[in-house]
Amino acid sequence: MKNISFWKRIGTAALLTAAVLFQPQTSLPVHAQEPQAAAGLQTQQTAEEAAAAAQAQADALMAAHLVAWERAKEEYAAQLAAYQQALAEQQAQAQQQALAQQQAIAQQQAQAQQQALAQQAIAQQQALAQQQAGAAVQAGNASQAAGQPSQAGQSTDGLANTVPLSPLAGKTVSILGDSITTYQGWIPEGYACFYPDADNDIKDVTQTWWMQVIQNTGMRLLVNGSYSASAVCGDSRAEDSSAGCSNRRIVDLMGADGTVPDVILVFMGVNDFFHSITLGKFSGTPSYRTDHYIWDFTEGYELMLQKLQAVYPTSRIYCMTLLEANSGDHPRVNGNGNTIADYNSRIRQVAAAHGVPVIDVHNCGMEVYELNRYTSDGVHPNREGASKIASYVTNALLLAG
Repeated sequence: MKNISFWKRIGTAALLTAAVLFQPQTSLPVHAQEPQAAAGLQTQQTAEEAAAAAQAQADALMAAHLVAWERAKEEYAAQLAAYQQALAEQQAQAQQQALAQQQAIAQQQAQAQQQALAQQAIAQQQALAQQQAGAAVQAGNASQAAGQPSQAGQSTDGLANTVPLSPLAGKTVSILGDSITTYQGWIPEGYACFYPDADNDIKDVTQTWWMQVIQNTGMRLLVNGSYSASAVCGDSRAEDSSAGCSNRRIVDLMGADGTVPDVILVFMGVNDFFHSITLGKFSGTPSYRTDHYIWDFTEGYELMLQKLQAVYPTSRIYCMTLLEANSGDHPRVNGNGNTIADYNSRIRQVAAAHGVPVIDVHNCGMEVYELNRYTSDGVHPNREGASKIASYVTNALLLAG
């Protein structure tokens, strides 16, 4: 009986086990379904994260493209601006070249016209000189026949007698000077003037040094282009400039009808000394100078001579050294430590380099310790000083022919 109960219990256990093992899957308990739900949720989150990462990458790529596009636009704009600037510069350069060519052509035409006028004037003056020479010879013969001395000119207030057969008779002369060479009514309109002056005994134009030279040599005044207080240096370009190197001063030496002077006297530089204009350096050979505001005596004097030779190629140009300036019985020294002798030395050097003769007026006999005798203020000649200058310049011109 005991064994039967044992086997019953075994059978019952087997049946229960089989019943449990062969139940349907859907009937699993809740705690068996939870791992599957968790796995599905994790897969969904991973997909969302991947999608978000892809979107972020696309956004970053788009932003990079936008930055590159903006940079490309800026580079294009810069290149376009550079091209437009280069084009404008090229057009401006072309216009400047065209203008320069037009100016060169106009200058050549003006020079040709000046040369033609100069040749015409020379021919007329030569004919006049020949007529005067013939008349002088006839007058001499007549006076000799009458037993009287021949005189082609008369002395005026101490002036030397005009040389009958002066090689300069009938030639025209223009003067480029400062206050020492001025006289009211005999200089261009608008030019500053010194003579006549209340403290100076020169009261008539015939008492000036330059008019005495004209009468002594038989020349005819074309233009006295002298400007009181003017210096060689200054603004060489301004239309109203008083600088000796300016275009205005150079052109004003020409006659009203374009007549070119036969002789040009240059007597400037003392105001450069008084203004302590830098003396500058000179190599001994000509240097091409350009227009600008000049504050260097060597450069200014050389530019002045170059312009004179360019505008008046047929004129005989003479440079004149400066009269002494004193301080008591001693030569005056300017703010740079230079004397009149320093400026005169540079005038000689520059003139020689350009083939221009020099009249050394500094040695006319007006010594530094005698300036109170020959000038009214230590600078401007009085009647006695003017006569000394006139005599010296006359002799130099007649010797040069």
